Amino acid sequence: MMTDRKTCAQGFVVTRQPVFDRKLEPWGTEICFAQSELEEPLFSEESTAGLLLESYLPQRGVQHERTLMYFPAQAVLENVPRLIWPDGLVVEVDEQAARAPGLVEVVAELKRSGYGLAVSGWRNDPACAGLTLQADVICVEAGETGASGALPGLVAAARATGAKVLAGGLMNWESMLHARAAKADMLQGFFFHHMNLRPGVRSMTATQLSRLRLLECLGKPDADFNALARLVEVDAPLAYRLLVFLNSAGFGLGRKVDSISQAIVLAGWQPLQKWLETILMVQLAPSPRHQELCYYAAQRAGFLKRVARVARQERLVPPLALLGLFSYLEAILEMPPAQALEQVPVDDGIRLALCGRKSPYSPWLALVRAMERADWDEAVRLAAGIGLCLTDLSRCYRESFVEADALFRALSAPEPALA
Repeated sequence: MMTDRKTCAQGFVVTRQPVFDRKLEPWGTEICFAQSELEEPLFSEESTAGLLLESYLPQRGVQHERTLMYFPAQAVLENVPRLIWPDGLVVEVDEQAARAPGLVEVVAELKRSGYGLAVSGWRNDPACAGLTLQADVICVEAGETGASGALPGLVAAARATGAKVLAGGLMNWESMLHARAAKADMLQGFFFHHMNLRPGVRSMTATQLSRLRLLECLGKPDADFNALARLVEVDAPLAYRLLVFLNSAGFGLGRKVDSISQAIVLAGWQPLQKWLETILMVQLAPSPRHQELCYYAAQRAGFLKRVARVARQERLVPPLALLGLFSYLEAILEMPPAQALEQVPVDDGIRLALCGRKSPYSPWLALVRAMERADWDEAVRLAAGIGLCLTDLSRCYRESFVEADALFRALSAPEPALA
């Protein structure tokens, strides 16, 4: 399991983290359930466990079907992974789980049924070799081994088994480069948080700048529909994608439209705003890597909006949504946030938070990152400041992924080349 294993204060939380290959292209998703020791086991009742597992699986499309899902030893012994269809599922178990009587044999049956196997927390323990030899993926914690220089040797030993090696816990660009130099096959974590790029290495195109300004405009509570319609009308690819979206079965507009203004009125502002925010982010840099980052930016925006509403701070919903959307600008545009936002009229508080400086919005960005790192102590501390508990955060977190999945499924329509 690649996340911090602190237990949560109450209930349970599910983390979802991206996995990239060596070329930094999307490989899949890792999911981990974290639960308080005081609660009943999550997977103790079969029908409930099945619904729970299915509800947390990514639903973004065929290209994102590879999922690593961590299971405790007892859940594996009880064949809980079989509640999920094996296609694309890699069952992740801790190396030390091999010491549980019968587990190696149960894993062998899962493998014969088409499930993949990932062994996490791997330290090359000879007593656990029976599990290691069945692994398709071996997961090593780069955070634990990188500073000591042990990572290259551990990766080499893991690769000698014939398995692919996933370096996890990568929370900054430097740690990712270290893991890639050690010849890890996959890279997991939010290492795009801190790229430490120098200003001026890249510059924005006119199209990127206009779309950033449109995103800022969308985030205003008093958005001008007519002004937005004019901006969309002069952007042919965007207008095309909008009409395809409105004609999709998932949206079901049910009638033809003869203008962008009419489309905006018929669609309704809230669903259209979500779609526009997503498509504008994706079109800033449409490579698979950047689209993956756009997905997590959209999820962050959805999470922050929900948390603000549950905390009864409705006035903060628009700026927090923009904060979430722009929180990956450095990685998407490959330039420092200060440079990217230089010509965009973003609120100073948002700008400061994105540049790593103190701002009223800094605790909200810290809350997102605490959830992503599975740092429950920090998440609980920050949530208490707005009158919420971890159960509230968990619900908002899950709903934000469901919404992001739906939005990105809607992006499957062919897109004409940008001018």
